[in-house]
Amino acid sequence: MLIVCPACASEYTLDPEQIGPAGRTVRCAACREPWFVSAPVAEPGPDLSPPGEAVFSAAGTAAPRRAGTRAATAAAGRPSRRRLAGAALAAAGLAACVLALVPAGRAGIVRALPQTARLYAGLGLPVNLRGLAFRDVAAYQVPDASGSGRVVVEGDLVSAAKEAVAVPPLRLELRDEHGQVVYRWTAPAPRDRLEPEETARFRAELPNAPARGRDVLVRFAAVDSGDSAVSLRAPTNVP
Repeated sequence: MLIVCPACASEYTLDPEQIGPAGRTVRCAACREPWFVSAPVAEPGPDLSPPGEAVFSAAGTAAPRRAGTRAATAAAGRPSRRRLAGAALAAAGLAACVLALVPAGRAGIVRALPQTARLYAGLGLPVNLRGLAFRDVAAYQVPDASGSGRVVVEGDLVSAAKEAVAVPPLRLELRDEHGQVVYRWTAPAPRDRLEPEETARFRAELPNAPARGRDVLVRFAAVDSGDSAVSLRAPTNVP
């Protein structure tokens, strides 16, 4: 089954047995956002009756009709796959149009239905549940006398909300060339709150940084399970 992260719209394929009948909470590998995934709805199994035979009870059954008539009636009663596919596409298109017409309620819709985050992103209407975004983030390494050096991460925090919004601490991860986490640390927020469209510059440093670090992942530290994460990958310019 396909699941979609409600924060960054990353897609993952899971075996339904991993979800279980009661559902489970999962965490996005890209932005670390947790969310609950419900158990998949079981689909009806295929008809195992032999070709040309019908399953019926022996008591009170009427005389069977001719095979040709039965086959023609069954074929007429079944909608074609092409017709079903067309109806599904039409329904999806209608849903996309309806969602696009209610931009003010996008955040509430994504909170209630995390799968719609992918649909909004495909329409060019990404949903930012927190109301904050990273901009112009850069990471670089500064050598020192010890030879290990320190990693410096700088960038801007921009308020995309329509009202004042609290700014949480920053969570940073130093990763190697294979994407594995080498070191994690937390940096304080540059401001406690940001007004609409206001910008604040942030700077975070990691002294004695491991030499195998190649990338830095920056996001907001999660406050609770409903917290959304915004991530951005920046090169550390390690030779």
